[in-house]
Amino acid sequence: MFHSTDVSPALGNITPKQTTEPDKTSHNSILKSVLTVIRYICFLPYPYLLTVLANCISSYDINTISFLIENRTGAFYFGFIITSVLFISLCFICSRAWLAGSILGICYTTLALVDNIKFSILQEHLLPWDLLLSKNIEDFQPFLKTLHITPVMILLLLSPVLYSVLLLPRKPKYFKKYFHLITIILGIATFTGTAIFLTNNTMRMSYTKWFDISVNDTSTQQSNYYKNGFLTAFLLNIGYLNIDTPAHYSQNTIEQLKKEYAPAIPYADFIKPDVIVILSESFWDITTLPNTTFSKDPLENYNALSQNNPSGTMISSTFGGGTARPEFEVLTGMTTAPMPAGSFPYQQYMQKDVFSFARYFKNMGYDTIGLHTYDNTFYERNKAYPHMGFDEFRGQSQLKTELWWNSGPYLTDETLIDEIQKELEQPHNNGVFLFGITMENHSLYQNKFEKQDLTIKVQNDNCSKQEINALENFSKGVSDSDKALKQLYDYVMAREKPTAVLWFGDHLPTLGNNFSPYTTTGALHSSEAENWTEKEIEYMFSTPYIVFANYDTGQDYIADKQSVCSYMLMPLLLKYINAPETVQSNMLLDLYKTCPVIHSKYNLYQPNTDPKKTQKLTDILWLITYDQLLGEDFINQ
Repeated sequence: MFHSTDVSPALGNITPKQTTEPDKTSHNSILKSVLTVIRYICFLPYPYLLTVLANCISSYDINTISFLIENRTGAFYFGFIITSVLFISLCFICSRAWLAGSILGICYTTLALVDNIKFSILQEHLLPWDLLLSKNIEDFQPFLKTLHITPVMILLLLSPVLYSVLLLPRKPKYFKKYFHLITIILGIATFTGTAIFLTNNTMRMSYTKWFDISVNDTSTQQSNYYKNGFLTAFLLNIGYLNIDTPAHYSQNTIEQLKKEYAPAIPYADFIKPDVIVILSESFWDITTLPNTTFSKDPLENYNALSQNNPSGTMISSTFGGGTARPEFEVLTGMTTAPMPAGSFPYQQYMQKDVFSFARYFKNMGYDTIGLHTYDNTFYERNKAYPHMGFDEFRGQSQLKTELWWNSGPYLTDETLIDEIQKELEQPHNNGVFLFGITMENHSLYQNKFEKQDLTIKVQNDNCSKQEINALENFSKGVSDSDKALKQLYDYVMAREKPTAVLWFGDHLPTLGNNFSPYTTTGALHSSEAENWTEKEIEYMFSTPYIVFANYDTGQDYIADKQSVCSYMLMPLLLKYINAPETVQSNMLLDLYKTCPVIHSKYNLYQPNTDPKKTQKLTDILWLITYDQLLGEDFINQ
């Protein structure tokens, strides 16, 4: 009785558990199995979807994606194959497909978005060497604040992570320690093999046969990105991180050039004036925009001074940004034209001491000083300037004068001129070479200054309110630069010490997306740079420059009111102040007689030019550039 009455209730309580729990376990097991199968199925199309997504975010145009998949199938699948290999490699390294997918997805969507942003602002695509600027990401905050991210764009950006977390496999149970180690090694090896595949010239030559894509398309980046899509074009450019040795480069060739352009005996009568060179950020005559009126001339001082002083047009190597490229050309007399589009020599190639005109003056006993009203680490100038022979390079935190701001975000150009004046008052036994870089007139221009500071009114019936705002803000900034020019001119002309000055603009400003308002005003007939006429190309790369001195140099300025390339400016200045010759300056002055402008997009030849001589001089310019920057520096031995 005791057992029957006490045990049976217990059994009654136990029996239901014994009958239902296996059912639940079985159900959960089936569900997990189904999910696992789904995840492994979803594993397969992920690289394909990621390839489509990266191109989609970059162009933000479904028609472009359709064109790529349907008409440029080889180019699309090149990107897909590389994506697949990278994905599998990361899976090996991470041992978790969802983590590998998330990492690769974040990298791809971020790069594609940056490409989209860069192209909308500058009409230039993201290039691998642009990533070298990522350490200065905080300096791009003004640009980031102007971005308009739509909900669709946010969804596209998040989709790879959501896909990876929800649909890709978790860590497999068979990943033991020894096996995990093997997979990591395999993953790293695969990564290395992919890198070799992308950079080795022999492998790259096979792309045409296998994928019907040409590595030569990278010479015109817009064509490269249009024909091949963002992902493939970006991967193709990785192979151009290194520059091939030019044909005929040898010590014997350089020695022959040294004999041909050997300088005369140094001038015994060179008086060693102080030399000041100013790169004025976005210094440009905005009144050249057609069908546009201004209540006041923003460059009234420059236009007045240019009437009685040597002046002309510099054909810049860049538009809208990339100050370091024309800056490098002016300082070194070297050319960036054969280098990969959008490259920055300071960061990519300047790993040793090189010739520059700062070093030229330093060798004559000058003190050589660089000045910038912004962070001196940007473009890694703090590392590059010592390589060019500068005794010091001061950014805004190292300036010795009082710092001045107006309602804009950057130090005024007046601050730089004050710093120059302060430095010129210091004792310099054999003269001083000063190279200054301004910042006040840097983009972005939309609502840059307070409304009450916009004293120059702009009118154009075809321009939107947003475009007018950008034009008026730019006019304010460039007029401040113009006032700084006058301040420097008055100070120099009042000095007793002989002083010579070169002042130039580095590039035209980016005033809006898709080359607005250049198109709106009629300066350009197309928002596609590939469709510009030769005259439009010249217009979009032309900035003003001026030379003046407070003493009689005894020489005529041979390029007055003419167009020249940026690397011509210093040799022309040296000629004007009767400075000692160099192999570099003699070669460039010889080139000037035939071809004053050699540009990646535009060349200017003198009438009746001999094409053979032009090509010879062009080759010599690149040989000397390569020798000094990347080669053995035979020319200075």
